[in-house]
Amino acid sequence: GAARLLQILLSESAHLIWVLRCERVIQDRTHSTDEIRHRWLSTINARLTDDKITATKIKRDKRTIQKVKDTWEHVLRNQMDLPDDWITSREVLVGRRARRAQP
Repeated sequence: GAARLLQILLSESAHLIWVLRCERVIQDRTHSTDEIRHRWLSTINARLTDDKITATKIKRDKRTIQKVKDTWEHVLRNQMDLPDDWITSREVLVGRRARRAQP
């Protein structure tokens, strides 16, 4: 689980760094810290979604489902409130706290 998660985080982060650098150099574009954070979270959440779809819709075997659970379960937001069937739920997000609306 942890080794697979590390591999995913490193490869997705390296790819995003490359994309951001290309945008900066080729398009002369600057990126804010908030934009970079948002894009990273979106990238990681897309990967989580891909893993969930692969495990539950494409492969559909217990070994693959357990592999995905072992990889992601301990980093998911509100881990203690996760339903047992979180892997089939569409609303699970990685480590992002909801922002409160400003009055």
